[in-house]
Amino acid sequence: MPLTITAWNIDPNRVWFVRLADAGSTISVELYTTLADAQAQSNPQATGYTTGFGSSLAVTLTNATGAAYPVSLYQPTYPWHLKVSGTDGDLTTIFRIKEFVDLDEIDHAVYRNADLIPLRAAAEIDAHTHVKYIRSLQCALPILAAQEGAIGSIESARRTLSELGQVTLQTITGTPNSLLGSLEVVTHKALKR
Repeated sequence: MPLTITAWNIDPNRVWFVRLADAGSTISVELYTTLADAQAQSNPQATGYTTGFGSSLAVTLTNATGAAYPVSLYQPTYPWHLKVSGTDGDLTTIFRIKEFVDLDEIDHAVYRNADLIPLRAAAEIDAHTHVKYIRSLQCALPILAAQEGAIGSIESARRTLSELGQVTLQTITGTPNSLLGSLEVVTHKALKR
């Protein structure tokens, strides 16, 4: 089996370059901030070794002297920084590990409230996984039952459209001889890969 990383538990959350190599009777693990450093084996941030060869071997890293980004455990309940797999004679491999998430960290006191955390998480997920379709509908007559927040069905035989939407705005305009209504209706769609 080729040298590979099977689990990751390193803080800080940033892009890392990990060099795995056969060190005789163990697998050596070296952590770098750039690919050039990993290839030249210069400026390591942390190093460690497995206790032999095999599958999902735990590695605890030791920070290098003067490391620009000293590492710690991302999840402190796990006593290892990463797990690697490999067999004797495997070729040296360099992996580029991206951040767990590329969104800015949320560091505001209001979000430390245990009741607000799930609400904030749901809002962040919705903001990045849903899209809003906003439609403006012109009506021959105002629809008085269509108050803000009301849910209604939008149907069009010509466009083969049948979906639910939420009224966000109703405008009624009038002249001495006529009344016209316009509705703004929002439909949310989940984004899928």
